[in-house]
Amino acid sequence: MFSRRTVLKGMAAGLFAPYFHDVYAQSSALPARLVLVLECNGVYPRALLSTGTRAALGGRANTSDRLFWDAYKDTPLVREGDNLASAISLGPLAGSSGNLDLVNRSAVLLGLSNLIAGGGHSSGTGGLSCAVNGAGATFDAVIAPRLRRGAPFDVLRLGTSSARVSIVYETCALGPRKPAGIIVNPSLAFDSTFGSLLGGSTNGRDRKMLFDFALADSRKALAEFKGNSNERLKLERYLSSLESLRTREDQLAGMADRVRPYLPLAPKNNPLLTGAGSPPDSLKWFEAQFQIATAALLGGLTNTVVLATGTSGFDVAYGPDVSDVPRHSLQHGLDAGQNWERVAEVTRRHVQLVANLARTLAATPEVGASGSMLDHTAIVFMSDNGEQHHSTSREWPKLVVGGNALGLKTDGRTVVYPKYDAARNRQVSNLFNTLGHAFGDADFNTFGQEGSTRIAPGPLTELYG
Repeated sequence: MFSRRTVLKGMAAGLFAPYFHDVYAQSSALPARLVLVLECNGVYPRALLSTGTRAALGGRANTSDRLFWDAYKDTPLVREGDNLASAISLGPLAGSSGNLDLVNRSAVLLGLSNLIAGGGHSSGTGGLSCAVNGAGATFDAVIAPRLRRGAPFDVLRLGTSSARVSIVYETCALGPRKPAGIIVNPSLAFDSTFGSLLGGSTNGRDRKMLFDFALADSRKALAEFKGNSNERLKLERYLSSLESLRTREDQLAGMADRVRPYLPLAPKNNPLLTGAGSPPDSLKWFEAQFQIATAALLGGLTNTVVLATGTSGFDVAYGPDVSDVPRHSLQHGLDAGQNWERVAEVTRRHVQLVANLARTLAATPEVGASGSMLDHTAIVFMSDNGEQHHSTSREWPKLVVGGNALGLKTDGRTVVYPKYDAARNRQVSNLFNTLGHAFGDADFNTFGQEGSTRIAPGPLTELYG
């Protein structure tokens, strides 16, 4: 019998595929999922640059520099069959000790710009909206309705933060000046995601009773309401939200038997949380959030996930095996001692979490379509602010894993686009256009708010088609 931990580490998740059948049987659309993983405060191009692409670029790409825009060509450089795992932070993609090789299920993109986002320590929502911070909806919010297919949660947003709160409101947005909350406390994330599933218990019963009481009060208030139409509309919307939440409680309770095999350890028993220290090790908390997200995807609770480390407070701490100083100090002292190697190691560990998730999905057959869940899931690893600590937003290195059945050319290639001020430069918005096309919307060509600074509409042909 495989342990819960084994499933969540990416081994033999396919044993439980029969649980999936009736989760997806109600949908006639091909299954598709999106996972967005964001590292705070810069992912350096050097971290994702293979030795072969370094040689092909030449120039400063062959030096110790972490940024080397002047080595980029005037036309996109496409290197198929690249040894991606030779990059300093991409070793976890390689197959070893029985782990599936993910190199030929991945693609690296360098050179994509996103100047509209602004950069700095963080672009806020700009990284996922391709707009000024707070000015537009982020991609997860825009695409989630297409991907939801009856799942209880439209989007699951989880992360870590140096802010000592449980929910933060940076990185994601439902629309202009409508921030979407990200749960940065794994204990709250566990309870919020799985609380209604846990055994028809008193906890689940009490949650339903609270909703029922609130619904009864709201319906009574609406029946007796004599105010103006605007205030009535607010009350009607509140009632509608309560009804949706109450319906979700019943839906979650009905899915309990399907989801329970995937549940990670409860927070009080999870060594990632009990041994995280104070301040908590962001890498351990992030791994716990990945466990929650993995279980939610396997159990059909959602088809869209955002995992953001260091959101709304990027100065996260790491364990002593990585660094005895937090992220901000590491970045400001990047050229001192082993600090660059430490930052690259953090990126490598984030890629390891992506690889664990990808291998779990690859081991799970897709129900209702050919291939595995990974074939129908696009995982995007990126930064929340671009290419360095004080980012200029001139480049946003990306790793894309999976999605082959969606038409993505994640076949072990590296694509290097011309630099930010070149005529054939492409933008982060083009990557989101690409995903929109992969998810079935052939008109998804102008995501973002670049306006006159948009270079070209539509998808990246080097990644999709």
